[in-house]
Amino acid sequence: MKRKYADRLDWKRVLKKDYICRFFDDGDFKGHISLIHIHEVKEPLVRRIGGQQVCLVDNGYYWMQHFPIGSNYCVTTMLNENKEIVQWYFDISKNVGINERGIPFWDDLYLDLIVFPSGDFCIKDEDELEEAITSNQITEDEYILANHVIKGLIKEVETMENIILKNTMKHFNHICRHLNDSINN
Repeated sequence: MKRKYADRLDWKRVLKKDYICRFFDDGDFKGHISLIHIHEVKEPLVRRIGGQQVCLVDNGYYWMQHFPIGSNYCVTTMLNENKEIVQWYFDISKNVGINERGIPFWDDLYLDLIVFPSGDFCIKDEDELEEAITSNQITEDEYILANHVIKGLIKEVETMENIILKNTMKHFNHICRHLNDSINN
């Protein structure tokens, strides 16, 4: 299991970016939301996902992450240079938290759910989860947790009841205002 951080300081592909993180409690969502505005990349990141070519990182793109308090997942929303949603990427995690520097993190449990604006979705890295349990990198309880969380998320996606999906653009516009304020001050 690997701990990953919202500020992505180890991201070699990205040459220039702005980063901000704020705590939100708007009644629907409670937790941290971070935003990376990517200004310059070495090269775009394009992947074949669900039978289509998808550009995930390029100049002008945004990566917004939600870290819901008390959850076992975080969500990265990838938006293109026109501020259009490319996809949502749910990382199933043992837990999410904040480190001593105030940077959100998640302890990755391998299993991921990718959701497209059309409502289509796909599960990713089931093989990695199986390998992790087989090689004792995770416990049986963590394996059960990952499968339980993804089943719940799939139900929320299918019924369009996931709070983060429903409020993405509201949260994006709000955190962009904070980012612009911090750059201008």
